[in-house]
Amino acid sequence: MTAMQSVVTPQAPIRAAADHAASLDTEALFGETVIVGRSENGFSHVVLATDGYAGWMPSDCLGVMPDATHQIIAPHSFVTAAADVKSLGLSHLSLGVRLHLRQPDDAGHRAAYAEIDFNCTSGCVPHAHIMPLGAGCDDWVTVAESLIGSPYRWGGRASTGLDCSALVQLALAVAGKPVPRDSGPQHDIGTALQGIDDLQRGDLVFWAGHVGIMQDGDRLLHANAHHMAVASEPLGVASRRIAAIAGPITALRRPQPACGSAERR
Repeated sequence: MTAMQSVVTPQAPIRAAADHAASLDTEALFGETVIVGRSENGFSHVVLATDGYAGWMPSDCLGVMPDATHQIIAPHSFVTAAADVKSLGLSHLSLGVRLHLRQPDDAGHRAAYAEIDFNCTSGCVPHAHIMPLGAGCDDWVTVAESLIGSPYRWGGRASTGLDCSALVQLALAVAGKPVPRDSGPQHDIGTALQGIDDLQRGDLVFWAGHVGIMQDGDRLLHANAHHMAVASEPLGVASRRIAAIAGPITALRRPQPACGSAERR
């Protein structure tokens, strides 16, 4: 028997088994919807509604929430108890977190804070940090660039720590362009390019088990274990280093529309 529930913690691990010591496959963010199946050892088997990723999540990360209306678009945000800069901070929120606003979003008269549903009560987030779901943006690479310096974390999917394919998925999702979670399926995004001379901003470069985002025709942005962070560097420098470990570039892809428009890590 299955049920739809929401993630009610800032982020929730999805593991390979119902065990806190099991490997981290990915994470779900606050406000995301999951299909919940059987329970075991304090965990629930879940399937993420956003991308179909399945695994085991601690059951206490799940609850019931109203449908999300907005998302966090700042690299890092926070929930406060009241609409005041001096108010008690309740929690950190990552880029991409989904929220339900309790008050209509009146673009003509925006308060400094928006009231949201948060853990069976209410909280406030800075209005400058949110955007209506589905609003999208023209340059999704700008979203990815806002995460430069964020820690690298295998299986991570939040601005507090993420891997290479999560950087691609999270930035595109905030821009209103859903894509698969892992770099293997991400090979099918958009259209294939013939060679590196064709690369432009927003194109994706793949190696075995790794993916990066072109900032222009020369620079690569990627979450990687060499820098242990989201970093920007010349494609040639990155490619030579990665080739020594993972081999040559395996694919060049252009998401559609272009910018301005299984293994990962």
